[in-house]
Amino acid sequence: MILIRGIKGVEYAKKIEKGIVDCRDILSALLTPPKTGYEYSDYYEKNFAKALLYFTRNSSLDIREPYFLHSLLIDPIIPHIYLTYFHILNEKSLEWLEKFDNDHHFIAINVKLDRITKTAIGDEYFGARMTYVDDIRKLKQDINHPFRVACMCSMERFFKNKTDMSLPLQILNTLSFPLLCREENEKFTDIENEFRIIAYDCPRIHNGNIIQIPRNIKVIGKSGAVYQGDLCGEKDITLKSDIKIANNQYKSLQNILLEENGMITLNSVFKPIDISVISDDYRYIGDKNNCREYIKNMLKNIQPDIYVERTIEKTYKRTDLKKPRFLPGHHIVEY
Repeated sequence: MILIRGIKGVEYAKKIEKGIVDCRDILSALLTPPKTGYEYSDYYEKNFAKALLYFTRNSSLDIREPYFLHSLLIDPIIPHIYLTYFHILNEKSLEWLEKFDNDHHFIAINVKLDRITKTAIGDEYFGARMTYVDDIRKLKQDINHPFRVACMCSMERFFKNKTDMSLPLQILNTLSFPLLCREENEKFTDIENEFRIIAYDCPRIHNGNIIQIPRNIKVIGKSGAVYQGDLCGEKDITLKSDIKIANNQYKSLQNILLEENGMITLNSVFKPIDISVISDDYRYIGDKNNCREYIKNMLKNIQPDIYVERTIEKTYKRTDLKKPRFLPGHHIVEY
């Protein structure tokens, strides 16, 4: 499967030559949908926001409600989820290409798909084809979607005791459901033909507690105040103002959100992933004109999809299992 992506900035695009692709954190994009010069980059992930409400048990639908926003930012998993997307080569790819400004540069990978799940699986990331519907409620949540198997495989090596991965698996699987579903309208249609990659910082379990690596955060308030610090799943954190003459250079994240009434923006944080693990070929294509010629050539020489044996399927009799423990792999959210 040939995947193409447009990136603003040649230096970022050329990272593919080392097998690296950056994924952007979802929370900064959710608070301020990006406008990159690609017509569809500002899609608001409203169903992802609804799923977040489920986990925080918040009654407000406003993501900027200070207490709700605070609960998201101090969560040990949610701020550590990252996304990137690719376009799957097809007969409408030239039309898709015209949705970009002329200053974009393009990369391509020939992704290797797991034969059973038809997904791409790496360490701390997995990728799957986007589902396009007019209403997410028409999709069944209680079936075994292949991406859920991919999510489990992408984290299993980080847990010696496999039951420890139950909590992060449930959360990531539940949040991946809306992230891999696009509700179509007049603007956002299946012309994107998107293959989305979800990456994350995998938490560890130590003595029953979730341990997460720190993640830098810069909070820019509507007032113009700027604070910086690190998120690491604590109950609350203290951020430092960039103004040294401020009366109180240090403030808690919760107090900042209350003072700004939730009207903040966050700096974007990017997680690099090694795309060579899931790719038979990866390359920098060039500018928009180069990409146009690449698409034409690839459509003339369609390549068969590459499959790998990343997962296996076995059948067991329940009577053969000794003291089995059955844990839910996801939650059902009311959208």
